[in-house]
This record gives sequence, C-alpha cells and structure tokens, in this order.
Amino acid sequence: MTKTLLVFDIDDTLTQSAAIHIECFIKSLNELGVEKMDTNFGGYLHHTDSYVAKTIYEKELWQTFTEDLKSKFEKLLSDQMAEREIKEVPGAALFVKEAMKSKSVAVCFATGSLRRPAVQKLKAIGVSFKNELLVASDQLQKRESIVKRAISKAKKHYGVTDFYRIISIGDGLWDLKTANNLGLEFVGVGLKNRGLIEENGCSKWFENFEELSIKDLMR
Repeated sequence: MTKTLLVFDIDDTLTQSAAIHIECFIKSLNELGVEKMDTNFGGYLHHTDSYVAKTIYEKELWQTFTEDLKSKFEKLLSDQMAEREIKEVPGAALFVKEAMKSKSVAVCFATGSLRRPAVQKLKAIGVSFKNELLVASDQLQKRESIVKRAISKAKKHYGVTDFYRIISIGDGLWDLKTANNLGLEFVGVGLKNRGLIEENGCSKWFENFEELSIKDLMR
C-alpha cells in the first residue's frame, strides 16, 4: 500500500516549547558574548536556529560563526533546554504513536531547531523515532531544504519512490509558507497563530491533537 507521509514540525506543534526555546536561544547567544539582538525571529529570512544564530552572531560581533561555534551554541542551547519542563500539545504523543502504527501512514519530523534540543523535546513527551526520520537545521538553513531532506529520508526508510500524499503539520506561518512553496498539503495546529495562517490560506486547522484523528487527515 502506498502511504501518506505526515511531516511534523515540533515546537508548538507537538511540544509546548516555542517560548521556552526562544528564551534558551537568547541566553545561549548571550553566553557566546552577544549582548543585544533583534528578537523578532519571524522577521529573519530563514526561520531556523542555524540561520538566525549565525546572522545575529556575525552582525553583532563581526566574527565568523564557525562550525565549532555552532556546536558550542547547540550544546549551550541543549543544556538550557534540559533545565526546562517540556509538555506536549494535548494528544500529540498518542497521535504520533497511532500514526506510526498505521499501515497507511508514514511519519517524519522536520524542524528549524538544532538537532540536540529537538531530540530532547520529542523524548520529553515520550515520542520514539528513528534517527534518520528527524531532520533539523544543523546542516541546513532553509526550512524548505529541511522538509525536502526529511521527505527524501522518509522515502528511503519506508522503501518507496513516492508517497500517495504528503501532509505537512505545523503551527506557524513559516510552516504554511514552506508547505506551499513545496506543493504540500498543510494542516494547522494550535491557537497562537490560527488567525494568521487562516488569513494566508490555511483551510484545515485543529486546536490540538485531541480534536484530530488519522481518519480526519485521510479525508
């Protein structure tokens, strides 16, 4: 059976973590010597940790954000996240687990977060996953590139040349725009950005995963 692929964002889609992530992100840059920054993160060209951290660091300190610095920043961010309690978006963990059991559904994760914090978030809500099915922003700065690689890895993992449908599930305008740019279906989750993503063409939206079932997505 040809499967439908679900591509999950993580922050504020599966985990209630966007605000926590931003707080830890800022503190980690502070520890690297960045004293001020533009915290309108939605206004950056690419909404990913790797791009935003590099852009801020190089603008404020006039130094190259090297691979070693990125690794140090990722560890600082991970250590900060480890001190916080991460909760799931209601119903998220059960929904993902049921999707993984379904014979008609494939699952992968694509996030603008760096990898170590992303892994921490999924583990915090009890979601197990194959390493190759999580693509973060460690090596990629564009969200479209992250999602495309996640889809490519999912094809290899599930042994298919294509999927019957590909549905991106996210909470933010950047998730919707990425899906549109790649020609994917999109399902919105969460209250925070509902109005904004609906204004920009999102026609399928749910408050959380307790309102959503696999059958709903197959319609």
